[in-house]
Amino acid sequence: MAERERLFSLIARKGFDKDNYTYDEVFGDLPSTLTIKESSEYLEVAEVTVRRWAKEGKLPFRKVGKNYVFGVDDLRKMKRKQPSKP
Repeated sequence: MAERERLFSLIARKGFDKDNYTYDEVFGDLPSTLTIKESSEYLEVAEVTVRRWAKEGKLPFRKVGKNYVFGVDDLRKMKRKQPSKP
């Protein structure tokens, strides 16, 4: 049993070492756009805040039917601008 635990420990350490994988290998299957709800969860703000930022032009969006969608790259930029929470 101890040998098996060491093996899994080694796999866990090496498998999650960020130098072993490129960003695209880890996050390549993520969607390129997110809904208002998903965006608010990612940005850790209320949905009404995301709507307001879109309306004010602070956060670029596209309309797909009646829905607003936000580009992941735009959301990352917005998240970097936000002050970090304690």
